This record gives sequence, C-alpha cells and structure tokens, in this order.
Amino acid sequence: MSPLASLPVLNARIRAGEITPSEIVEGCLRRIDECESGIQAWAYLAREEAQREAALLSGELKTKGPRGPLHGIPFGVKDIFDTAGMPTEWGSPLGRGRLPGEDAALVTQLRRAGAIVLGKTHTTAFAYYDPGPTRNPHNLAHTPGGSSSGSAAAVAAGMIPFALGSQTQGSVLRPASFCGIVGLKPTFGRLPLQGVLPFAASLDHAGLFTRTVEDMIFLWKALGNDVAERLPQTRLAFVPWPPDGGLEAEMSEAMNECRERLRAGGAKVTEVILPQSFIALSQATRTVMKYEGARFHAERFREHGERIGAALAALVQEGLSIPEEDYRRALQVMESCRREMTGLSSEHTIWLTPAALGAAPEGLASTGDPRCNLPFTALGVPALTLPFARSKKGLPLGLQLTAPAGRDDLLLAAALACESMFGSLPVS
Repeated sequence: MSPLASLPVLNARIRAGEITPSEIVEGCLRRIDECESGIQAWAYLAREEAQREAALLSGELKTKGPRGPLHGIPFGVKDIFDTAGMPTEWGSPLGRGRLPGEDAALVTQLRRAGAIVLGKTHTTAFAYYDPGPTRNPHNLAHTPGGSSSGSAAAVAAGMIPFALGSQTQGSVLRPASFCGIVGLKPTFGRLPLQGVLPFAASLDHAGLFTRTVEDMIFLWKALGNDVAERLPQTRLAFVPWPPDGGLEAEMSEAMNECRERLRAGGAKVTEVILPQSFIALSQATRTVMKYEGARFHAERFREHGERIGAALAALVQEGLSIPEEDYRRALQVMESCRREMTGLSSEHTIWLTPAALGAAPEGLASTGDPRCNLPFTALGVPALTLPFARSKKGLPLGLQLTAPAGRDDLLLAAALACESMFGSLPVS
C-alpha cells in the first residue's frame, strides 16, 4: 500500500486485516528506492530492522491485537534523536559510528504505540546551519530547509507517513513551509527531549511532520493528547510579520489573498499590530541561543575547531564572548514578551503569519532564514505550518498559525478549519 495513504486510513485498514505492517513497510521502501538517490533524505535506512519489526507486529496483530493507534506504521527520526542499536551521528562526521544504547523518550513513546522506526533522517551538522545533502522534493536545485531537512523531505516525497524533527529557531516550521507539508512545534516542553542532542535548553522543542492536518491530529491523539472536537468561536488575527522586514513579494501577495479567502469562507479575521517590544524579541532570542549553544558546544569546539562546522564554530566563538548580564537581560525580554502576548491574545485567538520569508531558496549552501519562526519559538507557544499557496516557480508557501501557550488543541482544530477552506496542497 502506498505510504501516501492517511494515518487514519492506514490504521483502519491494519485493524481490519486488509493490509499488514509488512506490506506498509515494503511500500515505503519501494518509494524510497524510487527517489532517494535524488532527494537524499536518509542518513541511515533501517531496512532490515524495520522489516523484522513489521513481521513481529504483523504476528502480534493476529494473536494480541494492536499495540496502539500507530501499530505497524513506519516513521522517520531526525538524526539527533537517539535510537537504540541504530546510528545517531548528529549530522556530523564527528559522530560517525555512535550507537546509542537507548531510544530517546519520544521514540520510545511512538514504539509503544506500535510505530516502526524506518531510519534516521539527515540533519544539518549538530542541528545548526551547516547543511547536509538533502534536497527539496519539489525542485532538487532548492533547499528543503533545516535543520530537520531529511524529515521534512521524506514526508513531502511520500517516503513515510510522518517524521520527527526539532526546533530551536525555525527547524520544523520552515522546512515544512519549503516542502509543502504540515509541521507542528507544540507548546514548549509538551513533547519530551530526553535522548535528543541539546542546543539551547531555553528554546529547544521536539516537533512533528505529516502531510495533512488530519494526519497531525491523528498523530497528536496517538501521543495521548487532546484536540478540540468542535472549534469554538475563534478569532483569526493577521499579524504584520516579521517585524524587522524582509518578506518576499510573492509571500506578501499570498498572505493578502489568504486573508480574503478566509473571510470569504466565513472566518472572523482581524489584524493585530504588535508592540514595539516585539522587535527586540528576535535579537534577544538570538542572544540566548548563541549564549547557551556556545556553552554546550564549547568543549567540542576546543577539541575539533571548525570540524564541527564552520557556522557552528563561528557561533561558539561569538556566543562565548557574550557577557552573562546580556544573556540575563535577553531572558527578561523573552519573559516580558510572553506576558505581553498573553495580554494581546484572548483564549481563542489564532495568530496568522508567514511561515517563511518566501519559497525555498535556490541552492543548498543555505537552509533559509528563520526570522518568521524564531520569536514564536522564544514565546514557547504552539505553532503549525500549513501549506496554502505556491510560488510562480511552483514551490510551496506555508502559513504559520500560533495559539496561546498550552492551547495545542485549539491550534490543531483551527488548522483543520483553515485547511478545509484552502483545500490540501498536493506535495509530490
């Protein structure tokens, strides 16, 4: 069966005995064999391990029933999440041959629900800016974004139904936008980070990729979370973003069209002008990221120098020079903006902003600019990228939806309503 089938359909057909986990895994492997040489999404393909696990789960289904709602469904794991007995090399030659003894907590949770690890997806080196080999499935001459490059590309290309990513700046939301899929960065701390390579503890989030909002809702529920069954009266607030400029003309035009489409669909749409303090938020967040990231990677830099990656080496050198008082002030700015956002947003407000400055840039030297996502990472609020338009060259454009902290359920319900107004965007 094609891995392009939705998660609810895969789950229903597995439970009905119409398809086995082994058949689903083989379908994914066939798709990977067809297009992996061009896209290069996988750092390690666990072909034999996944086949063995699928055979075990196929047998269990007959004797014990399903382990959970993801029984027999394969997924990809960003190569900074530990996987027992499989390489976790952090996107760097310095991690080559590293074999963790345990799974990361989120991988364990998914395995318990019956999901099958199909392999490890490429990341930029140590989940920073130094790119890996992955290309955008829509146009191989363009970046898929980063740092969750392989996860986003694999889902967009139909190699797997879902994948894990992580975000410290925009590493889930931006690749989802560039690749034309749905990316979710939940409320800070909502998904566990044990067994995931850290970068900046004040900003690190685990995240998820699926092809549609319906799939994301199914996955979110499979992880034990709630989603509002009926969307309450919700205000959609368009926010001029990013506050420091840089939005490309195509994205600006698409956002204007988006606003009118939502209004025509009956949505209550308003506009929100952010206070000046939010302009300082982006710089404060970068200060926190550099300060914390530099100190986490300092020993590695002292030992290996630029072998950790040229961009990461530059960050360490800059970050180590930041005085602690500047770091503390930046944390205070972040906290102040969190309080201000709470005051700006009623409980049922969804903010709508671009998920990226524009379509995926040409070339693989850069993974794009995270400035559209960075402040919402700092605020710790749940955010989701929804594909909603295409550029003149046919590349996807993503809409970013955010909700108040802790209202992941509202965010997903609102995203589903918006997706129904747009129609799902074909991604391969």
